[in-house]
Order: sequence, then C-alpha cells, then structure tokens
Amino acid sequence: MPTCLDYARFLSKAAARRQPSAIREATQLFSRSPPSTISFASGSPNTSLFPFKQATITLIDGTNIELDPSAMSKALQYLPTPGLADLLEWLKKLQNYYHSPGDFKRYDLCITNGSMEGLSKVFELILNPGDPVLVDSPCYSGSLDFLRGFGADIISIETDSNGMNVNHLNETLTNWATSKSLPKVLYTIPNGSNPTGASMNLARKQAIYEIAKKYNLLIIEDDPYFFLQFTKPDPSFLSMDIDGRVIRLDSMSKVLSAGMRLGFVTAPVPLWKKIVYHQQVTSMHASSLSQMVALKLFEKWNLSEFDEHTKRISKFYENQKNLMVNAINKYLKDMITFNEPTAGMFIWLKINGIDDTRKLIYEKALGQEVLLLPGSAFFVDQSKSYPFVRVSYSLCTPEQIETGMARFGKVLQEELKH
Repeated sequence: MPTCLDYARFLSKAAARRQPSAIREATQLFSRSPPSTISFASGSPNTSLFPFKQATITLIDGTNIELDPSAMSKALQYLPTPGLADLLEWLKKLQNYYHSPGDFKRYDLCITNGSMEGLSKVFELILNPGDPVLVDSPCYSGSLDFLRGFGADIISIETDSNGMNVNHLNETLTNWATSKSLPKVLYTIPNGSNPTGASMNLARKQAIYEIAKKYNLLIIEDDPYFFLQFTKPDPSFLSMDIDGRVIRLDSMSKVLSAGMRLGFVTAPVPLWKKIVYHQQVTSMHASSLSQMVALKLFEKWNLSEFDEHTKRISKFYENQKNLMVNAINKYLKDMITFNEPTAGMFIWLKINGIDDTRKLIYEKALGQEVLLLPGSAFFVDQSKSYPFVRVSYSLCTPEQIETGMARFGKVLQEELKH
C-alpha cells in the first residue's frame, strides 16, 4: 500500500499561509463554464483592441502552424494559472508516456515561465530561511545562488559518475546532529547533471528513493536534460514514486525554445495547489502566446513525432559530445581527468596539478580567446580552491571545438611548466 504522507509537515510557513486568489480562481471558473456564461467578474482587457490578429509560423521542415484569429485571441489573454487546458492535457499524456507514474490522479501539473521559476517556487514551498536542503556537490550554480539568497542551510552531498553518492547521503543523515531538525527535502539533477554531466542509473535512484522513504524526504527531481540522453533512459524518480514524495520539474528549453520560457511542475496535488497559489500572485501564469504556439505544434505532432524530434536532438548532442571528447583526449591528454557523460551538454574536467582554476580561466585562457567556466561556481563554499572546469559542447561548431581545445591545451601546458 502507498504511504499516505502528511504534506503539512513539508510546507514552509509562507506556503502554509497561502490561500487561493479570488480573481485568479474566477478566471479558472470562467474558463470551465459554458460558452453562454456571461461574466461580470473578469478584469481582463478586450482583446479586440490589441494590434495582433493572426500568425503563421514556419517550422524547420518547411510546414506551418497557424494561429488563426480565435487562437490568437486566446494567446493574447490571461489564462488560468496552471496553464492552457488543452496544453496541460497534452503534457499529462507526455508524462504518462515517458514516466508512467503509478497513480497519476495523485499528481497535477502547472506550467511555469521556464523550469527555473518552477524550481524557485518549489524551494519556497518547502523551505524556511535556515532550513537544511540536501543537494548534489557540485551543483547547478543557479540553484545554489537562489538557495544562498533565500538563506537555506545548503548540505552538500558528494557525487560521482552516477550522480549523488548514496553512502555519503546515508552517512550525512545517519550522523545528523540531534539538536538540528532533519532535512525535509533532497534536490538533484539526475540526468546530464549541470555541471558534471553525471547521470544516475536505476540502482542509484532506487537506493536514494529508499533513503528518502527512511528519512521521510521529498525529492525534487530537476530534469531539464531528460530528452538529451544518449542511451535508453532509466526510469525516473517520478515513475518509481509509490509514496507521492517526488516533485518533478521538466523543461521545453532544450527541445522547443529557450526563449519561449516553458517549463512544468508535476507535484502531488496538496503541494501542487500551494505552488499554484504562489504563482497566482507572482507571474500569474506562463506566457499565453508561448503556450498557444506549443499547443499548436503538439496538435500537429503526435507523441511519437515529438519523441522522434527529441531523439534527433539527443543524437546531435551525442555527436557534439564525441567531438569534444576526441578533442580533449587529443589536446589535453594526461593534464586532465574526466568521466564521459551519457546525457546533457557538459563535461567536467579535473585539471591535474592545479589547485584553483579561476585565474587560469579568466586570465590565461580568456587571453588566448577560449572561455570555460571554473568549477568554483558550482560549490557552496566559493572561497575554497577547486581544480575543476566545466566545458560545454552545445553551441560550438566542430571547427571551434578543435580550435578551442587546441588553445586550451597550450594554456595548460604553459601553466603546468611553472
């Protein structure tokens, strides 16, 4: 039998106080009402006064999607906070297709302005300033920056080529000081992690889920690189979630458009409601125009066509990764060590014989017109020295990969002479 979680214990003080917005709830009610309903409740502007009428968008295969006047009118108007109803239904089908959660009725979806907005709202849903949160180390710098500013107690858990280290996680919780409250939440990027490129295998996820059950943790599964996996994906945390303890964040930034700012949160309904209440009084909803464009594309495609599209994308990034790995092996040789990623956009290099890479990157490498990111950006304590560098292979041409790594190899050779 699934565990029945007491979600109230996971809520931050602010989240516990959140109530639905009467105006936003009225928008939701009107969207569900029969067309004959007359509303005197709405404060929405009259779309007939807007200068936009319709649009045709040409896809890379030469075909078009159309936003006729009716679709454009919806795309220019306020939406219910969770999102455009037909798009939400499509995304629920997508979640079932890829993740098959055992009982989807216990979850709901909310479309957000990119997954980063969703992530910040999930953090604020659970954490009070000073609360501990377990994170990968190294960890995505955007998440660390938010948590630092929020005042969270960031607990770093070591990682390896398969992501979060189970032994270190278990030791951290087993030896937790009795004077401090145990963490309520664990945050991880399970596939193609930014910055390390590490991906969790099924056994690792199962072990972490069991620890989450033992210590009654929520798992924030931040998975923007899910569709950039180079091999058949292992089951997600959401797919194995029998207790309703997983909050999953997905992104369309890597497969449709980064600029459309479309992400979505899948969460157990009691937690989902509080996320929606928060969004009601902040961004109100994700871009109506972006949602309508995505919906028209998905209506043109079926799930299998979307899947084929994502496979083409993952193949491109796999080829890019192979080019970068070859260039690293050719020009950096024994000056570095690294694990070859099986997903994502990044390779994490350890520079042998160098304690701190900041000066190396921002002065020496940049002086030779090659830019990388020093590893210090991805650790909680940025005052320490770290011998790591993050390399991205997403945008560069094959020629740039070759030339850039040749330049960086010369920089390293000069540095290691001293």
